[in-house]
Amino acid sequence: MKQMDVERTKSVSFWCSIRVAVAFVGFLGMVAHYSQKISVGIALVCMVNHSAIATPQNSLSKTLAPTNLNCPVLSNAAKIEGPYPWSKNIQGIVLGGYFWGYLITEVPGGYLAGRYGARFIFGGAMIIAGLFSVVMPWGASIHWGVIWFLRLIVGLAHGVIWPSMAVIMSHWAPPNERGKLVGFMNAGAQIGNVVTLSIGGLMCSWDFAGGWPLIYYSTGILGFVWGIFWIIFYADSPRDQRCISNSEKEYILHETQQQLSNHSKNEFQAPWKAILTSPACWALFAVHTCNNWGTYTFLTSIPKYMAEVLKFDIKSNGFLSSLPYIMFWFNINLSGAIADALIRKKKLTRTQTRKVFNVLGNLFPAIFVIGLAFMTCEIKYVAVALLTIGVTFTGCCYGGGFMLTANDIAPAYAGIIFGISNTFATLPGILSPYVVGALTERDSNNWRYVFFICAVIYVIGMVVFLLIGSGDVQPWAVKDADKSTIPEAVPLAEPVPTASSKPLDEP
Repeated sequence: MKQMDVERTKSVSFWCSIRVAVAFVGFLGMVAHYSQKISVGIALVCMVNHSAIATPQNSLSKTLAPTNLNCPVLSNAAKIEGPYPWSKNIQGIVLGGYFWGYLITEVPGGYLAGRYGARFIFGGAMIIAGLFSVVMPWGASIHWGVIWFLRLIVGLAHGVIWPSMAVIMSHWAPPNERGKLVGFMNAGAQIGNVVTLSIGGLMCSWDFAGGWPLIYYSTGILGFVWGIFWIIFYADSPRDQRCISNSEKEYILHETQQQLSNHSKNEFQAPWKAILTSPACWALFAVHTCNNWGTYTFLTSIPKYMAEVLKFDIKSNGFLSSLPYIMFWFNINLSGAIADALIRKKKLTRTQTRKVFNVLGNLFPAIFVIGLAFMTCEIKYVAVALLTIGVTFTGCCYGGGFMLTANDIAPAYAGIIFGISNTFATLPGILSPYVVGALTERDSNNWRYVFFICAVIYVIGMVVFLLIGSGDVQPWAVKDADKSTIPEAVPLAEPVPTASSKPLDEP
């Protein structure tokens, strides 16, 4: 049987295949998704009139270190002043609005994608988000509460995306290829960060259309166009794909049917009690949430940190803010390949592999984040290096760690489990901007406390997963009538490096 599986795999092309095309189009979708998600972070730097909300000098003089006097803001940064005198607390509320919506639709999105497929769920979400992104400059001109509401709607739409990704890969990624396909598809999130932070910083300095509104226009149109293309191109199962060859169709269905054949859309019912009482699930929820605290802190606040503490001008700010995500993207693919090899060659079990990569993806970011707490603008490039290395190591969680755990422990319910996990993991996106705004409102030196908090939370998530985390299929994830097949299913999946999962939380 194993020899037949090997021969079947060799007879089906990988690079010239529809499954790779699905992953590539999904990759572009994640680029569009995260370009919209992060747009407000870079745009706020240009939208806000910083002179109007500047803290009086007498209150700063008591706290700022003398070395900061040697770090003047560059002349071209002083020219970027937006029309809105929004305080840091208001900025935090605007940043957090997205995540209130994102929080609500995670679990429903996972259930709907699992039962009805991800074609219209994913595509429709991007179309809706694109339309509401385009009108954000108009909303901001009315009141900050309007742009908060528009971001809420975009968050509601985006909340279904990561659970949909888990469902897509459950149907399209053969177990022995999931590391490559999932890693590549999810890495689009980091490319979205890179593109938006880099180009967004440049757009702010343009005179055309006011500069910063171009960030919302471009990301909104990109998502809208992609959503239409996805609905035309994607099929929820290889059975329904018009362009796929018979050999590839049979190969994908054969490789995935043991996990999915007994959980058809018509009879799909999740074992909610088992999920909510499973230590393996709660380990995933904990490490995902804690890791996302650091991820969302950087995702929403790196541009502000670059401007306020390191004193970079807006053009340098955009490029240097994106640098960590370039390395993040690279490490997702590298760590995914290494994790695949460790499991395939039986150097480590799947559970051991997930724990090792979660340690790498949480402990090292915690260490480098602590280093950031002692940086000043006089050694700004050292701070950028620490930030880049810390964010880079987070990619270990995405390529070989907890981002793959939902499919490891319950492949048939990956969408729902990841939806629950991402619901918890969205809370940091709501809380972190408030914490950053409250701590740094009157004293930019309080950024060090932001980093100390991140480090502690990173370590908590790592420890919880080390104690109770798992990478093995859970007994409750297989129907009672099919438990006799578990001994056959597990060995077949054993050489599999990964099982489909997120996300990339983002995001």
